[in-house]
Amino acid sequence: MGLFGGNFSKPGRGISKEEAAKRNYFDILGCHFWDLIKLNLLYVLVNIIFIAAFVWFMIPILVKPEDFINYLFGAEHVILPIGPFLPFMFMGPFTAGFSYVLRNWSRQEHAFLVSDFFEYSKKNWKQGLALSVIGTVVTYLFLTAFFFYLRCGLPRVLVLTLGAIIAIILIASSFYTYPMIVTFDMKLKDVYRNSLIFALAKLPQNLFFLVIVGAVHILLLWNLPFIWIILMLLFLIAWSGFTVAYYVWHVMNKHMISQLPA
Repeated sequence: MGLFGGNFSKPGRGISKEEAAKRNYFDILGCHFWDLIKLNLLYVLVNIIFIAAFVWFMIPILVKPEDFINYLFGAEHVILPIGPFLPFMFMGPFTAGFSYVLRNWSRQEHAFLVSDFFEYSKKNWKQGLALSVIGTVVTYLFLTAFFFYLRCGLPRVLVLTLGAIIAIILIASSFYTYPMIVTFDMKLKDVYRNSLIFALAKLPQNLFFLVIVGAVHILLLWNLPFIWIILMLLFLIAWSGFTVAYYVWHVMNKHMISQLPA
């Protein structure tokens, strides 16, 4: 299959050019605003055990955040606590169902919120779980390496710059992984390969959406942390996912789906 190898046999051929020309982010967002709230609540509900576990592991850090920050940037050898990362290893299957619903909405196709969510969580549970496990391990190792090199005598500017570049590429790659597994019948290695290609080939656009979504979260978390928590439970998770899915669908439709035989 060339650059984008794989067997693209799962349903989801997209929409017509006429319909695609009418698509508008804010129109679709407005149309599905209340649906996004429902999807957000469903995603939080099915992951409530993992969210509770994350909060439990974070309590010692939240009680004395200044001590943890001093440890990260002051200790000679930093070993990150692994507990807060563990819950995220098991959220992949439900993230697959979550991504399927968002993918359909982003391309203006119908999705049964509850039934499709659980159906595609079940259909993609193996790859979804693999993605969440690998993603969590990579994130943990990356952060551990980052703080290690920050303290090993290398120029701090160099470490910060390289760390930022790697983080951006990793996050941009993650934009594409779940939409791919719910759209195409591909091996995991092809999912990662194509995701990395899109992360690099579309880096300016990926960075734009990363900055938009990231800025909303950072500004709220920094200035109104309690409001941020409430919005995360009600809307922000689904909004973030939809914003990314809207762009990702355009990329996949142009470079992958349009290459399929008619």
